[in-house]
Amino acid sequence: MPEVDAVLDSAEALERFIESHAPSKQGGGPGRVPCFGDRTRALLKVQEGCDFPCAYCIVPSVRGPSRSVAPEQVVRDFSALLDAGYKEVVLTGINTGEYGKDLGRGGGLPALLEVLFRVPGRYRIRLNSVEPRAVTPALTSLMQGEPRLCRHLQIPLQSGSDPVLVRMRRNYRAGFYRELVQRLASEVPGIGMGADVLVGFPTETPEDFEATLALLAESPLAFVHAFSYSSRPGTPAGRLPALSPRIVSERARRVRALGQEKKEAFLRPFIGAEMEALTLVSEGGRGRALTGNFLDVTIDEAVAPNRFVRLKILDTSGGKVGGSLVTRPE
Repeated sequence: MPEVDAVLDSAEALERFIESHAPSKQGGGPGRVPCFGDRTRALLKVQEGCDFPCAYCIVPSVRGPSRSVAPEQVVRDFSALLDAGYKEVVLTGINTGEYGKDLGRGGGLPALLEVLFRVPGRYRIRLNSVEPRAVTPALTSLMQGEPRLCRHLQIPLQSGSDPVLVRMRRNYRAGFYRELVQRLASEVPGIGMGADVLVGFPTETPEDFEATLALLAESPLAFVHAFSYSSRPGTPAGRLPALSPRIVSERARRVRALGQEKKEAFLRPFIGAEMEALTLVSEGGRGRALTGNFLDVTIDEAVAPNRFVRLKILDTSGGKVGGSLVTRPE
C-alpha cells in the first residue's frame, strides 16, 4: 500500500522508527517529551496489550498480552511532562486497570498513583477507561481523599444483559456493574461516570437491548458512548450471524438519546456551584475550561489556556455548560 511508510511489530521497532524520524531539535530516544497541542493536557501511556478474551475484540491478537511500564519510568516521564508545563496528565493504556499485574509488585494502578502523587507540584491526574473489576476499594479511596485525582471514570458496560455479557466473554454481570456505579456515586460525591455501550452484538435480542436501556436509565451515569457492533475477522463473535444494520442503527440512536438525557440530568444540579477547572484554548473569543469531573465549561470571556481557575456554573441547557470566572487564572 503506497500510503504505508512502515510496519512496526514491536516496541523496539517503534523506538527505532521514532529515533530515525525525530526532528533534531526534539532529541532522540523514548525519554523525549511529546507535544500535545496547547500544552494543557498530556497523555502518558503506562500499559500496553490486554489479557481479556472479549469475543468481539481483536486487540489481544494484535497488541499482545498486558505489559506495564516500570513505575520508575512512569515517574520519570510524568515528571518530565510536568516540567514541560502540562497541568493535567491522563494515564492511558489498552487496559489501564491491569497495570502492574505483570511486574510482580502488589498494589496495581492505585499503588502507581500513590507514587506519582509524591511528585510535588500543582497538577491533576485523570484516568482513561478502567474496566469494572479494576475499580477497586483502593482506587475509590484515592478518589475520595486525593484532590489531584480527577473524579471522573469511564467504565465500560457494553451490555446490561447477562446472556449477552456471557457471549461477549465479559468478566462481570449486570448486577455487579449496577452496584458498582451506585456505590461510586454515593462514596465519591460529584463523580462524572461514563460508560461504553456496544449495541447490536450478534446475539442481542430485543429483550437484551431493553435490559441495557433499563440499566442505563436507573444508573447515575453521566456520559454514555454508544458504539454499533462491527464484525472483526478472527474473533469468536465474527463467526456469528450479524443483526440487521437497520436494527443496530435504531438501537444505537435510542442509546444516544438516553445518553443525552442522562448528561442533562447529571449537569443540572451543578447550576450555581463553584468548581475548580483547568482552562483550555479559547474559541471564538470565549474561554473554555474542564473540571475534574469532566464538565466542559464555556466561559463568557477569553482566558489563557493551562491555568487553574475557579468557576461558577450558570447554565446547563441542552447539555452545554456555561459559567463565569470567580477567581482569575493562576
